[in-house]
Amino acid sequence: MMYWKWIAIPLVGAVIGYATNWIAVKMLFRPHEEKRLFGRRLPFTPGVIPRGQGRLARAIGRAVEEQLLTEDVLEKELLSDDKKEQIRAFVAGWLEKGKTSEEILRDAAVSLLPEEAVEDFIQSAEEKVTEVIFEKLVEVNLGKTVSEKVLEVAKEKLAESMFGMMFVGSLLDAIAQQVEEKINEYIEGHGKPLIEQAVWDESEKLQGKTVGSVFEEIDEYEFDLPGIVIEQYEKVVVEQTPRILKSLHLSVIVEDRINAMDMAELEGLILSIMKKELGVVVNLGALIGFILGLVNLLIICI
Repeated sequence: MMYWKWIAIPLVGAVIGYATNWIAVKMLFRPHEEKRLFGRRLPFTPGVIPRGQGRLARAIGRAVEEQLLTEDVLEKELLSDDKKEQIRAFVAGWLEKGKTSEEILRDAAVSLLPEEAVEDFIQSAEEKVTEVIFEKLVEVNLGKTVSEKVLEVAKEKLAESMFGMMFVGSLLDAIAQQVEEKINEYIEGHGKPLIEQAVWDESEKLQGKTVGSVFEEIDEYEFDLPGIVIEQYEKVVVEQTPRILKSLHLSVIVEDRINAMDMAELEGLILSIMKKELGVVVNLGALIGFILGLVNLLIICI
């Protein structure tokens, strides 16, 4: 009879410990909704997590925004040597592949973007280039440059004769002033349309080139395109990551997503993450119950 107690008491303790922890784990999620009897809510309904779903959502949202997906974490990951090497390798491979392409540059652009977007980009680029060239042309004061050169040459030529000496001085200066004014006036009135036509012609030529020929030209100028892409990538990550994170409001997104989840869906999500750990808790209950049963048996025997 004594031997039966040595086996039964620890086993009963293990079963009780296992069952207690199993029920406790289940009560974290079940029942999903509160239960009422005679109009009064029954205790422990709904389960712990369903009852605190909003609080859990806020806590997870803050954890994601303040600890998991922080600015430093994202920058460190996005600017890691491995990521930059992947980008460099991709751009280099893309260039090598592009060198053999016979596709027209415009067609290649249209295959990547909507035709309307390509048209808008080309038009915008042509207008911007025209505006920049025209502004620079006005800034350099081409009329003054030309008139000064003409005046210099005229003075050299006229200085060789006695007749020419009569024109050296204020007369030539007045003529040069008029030349300067007329040239600048012509540039301001007709320069922009001429530049627009020239830019448009060059744009048409560029659009008609093959992708391979453009890439070959890039090689001839020895542009380190992968390096340029990496440099711009680093700049975008450093400058835009804080702004992107701020505009995303990750904590709000996570909180809203968890609050919108059905309780069964949320239970499945948590169990998919912590099923093993919760199983350990249940088994630990059995172990503790077994040990307590042995202790209880020793107390009885003593």
